[in-house]
Amino acid sequence: MPRFELTEHQDSVHVETVTDKQRLQQLCDNWLQLEVIALDTEFDRTNTYFHKLALMQVYDGREVYLIDPLQLEDVSPLAEVLASSQLIKALHSCSEDLEALFNQYHFIINNVFDTQIAAAMAGTGLTVGYAAIVEQMLGVSLAKEQTKTDWLQRPLSHEQKVYAAQDVQFLLPIYYKLRDQLIINGHFDYVIEDTTSIFDAVAHLEDFDQYYIKVKGAFKLNSFQLNRLKIIAEWRELLAREKNIPRTFVFRDQHLVEICQKPQPNIAFLLSIGCNRGSIRRYGTELLSQIQYADSIDQSLWPQRLQPFHRIRHGKQLLGKLKEVTQKIAEKEGVPAEVLCNKRLTEYYIKQTLDIQGRPNRFWNDWRRNLLEAAFVAEITQ
Repeated sequence: MPRFELTEHQDSVHVETVTDKQRLQQLCDNWLQLEVIALDTEFDRTNTYFHKLALMQVYDGREVYLIDPLQLEDVSPLAEVLASSQLIKALHSCSEDLEALFNQYHFIINNVFDTQIAAAMAGTGLTVGYAAIVEQMLGVSLAKEQTKTDWLQRPLSHEQKVYAAQDVQFLLPIYYKLRDQLIINGHFDYVIEDTTSIFDAVAHLEDFDQYYIKVKGAFKLNSFQLNRLKIIAEWRELLAREKNIPRTFVFRDQHLVEICQKPQPNIAFLLSIGCNRGSIRRYGTELLSQIQYADSIDQSLWPQRLQPFHRIRHGKQLLGKLKEVTQKIAEKEGVPAEVLCNKRLTEYYIKQTLDIQGRPNRFWNDWRRNLLEAAFVAEITQ
């Protein structure tokens, strides 16, 4: 099997490329006996809706394994490893890794420890990148030459393999440092719950007919126009997924909003506002048909106009009060206030409490509710 020795920065670590299902099964059986493994992925998402997984890296504390899904058609042995509620999977900034693994293989992923979330919880900085946290916590400077490389090319260069291996090589020592600190503070489970919330958002998509809420500028539209946006945003989402292309390859948010504001949009109007000519040629007629369909829907079924936070009566005052509550509880619990409840999450809570429609936010989860909800309710109902 292709192997080499990784000697940069610390004691040597062997790196093995895995292209055989039997070997992968053997490794997975071994990993299931451990407390923790480090995991990372390399992928391409340049011109697609879904990620194209190019490599999966695992470090088990002894060796680094580069699992090549382009040469290994069946990676099903990983399913039990990822689903295990006993084995911890340490990743850094895990959201796209989880999305890639779920969308491509429908893996269920449990017990993830995100070192970026953990570092923020431990007070070492918000959204710290992997290279920065390696340097900050371990004093090791990583090369960055391969960050824009083509991971779908084969064969991978030695430099690519070294870069990929180092992406997991230092995750375990970082995990152990952060784990010990978080266990002492009683915050370890908070990290696991936050990553569970991330995976839930990936695996349990909200209804596509609610995607209009996410469109930038949607709050500018009245109910008639918003009904149009609801229809065409869902149409765009389904089309992008079916064709496996970015949403922007269909039509951009700003163009959807302008189209919904135009009383009688036509092809000439799409050209005049700068829509991509290829998009108009491929999807313009269907888009206009969706507008016509939206206009035929009974007014009683139109969505209510969206209310931006700055237009909520007393919203700014409520935000200030809950920020003060968050700060006090954060100091008491030893959790950075921005980690406990940032501005976006506070706005989400206020909108939810006032029954105002807004973007979903899965980070209003159990550990935050347990710490904050009673105090928030008391403050709002004063």
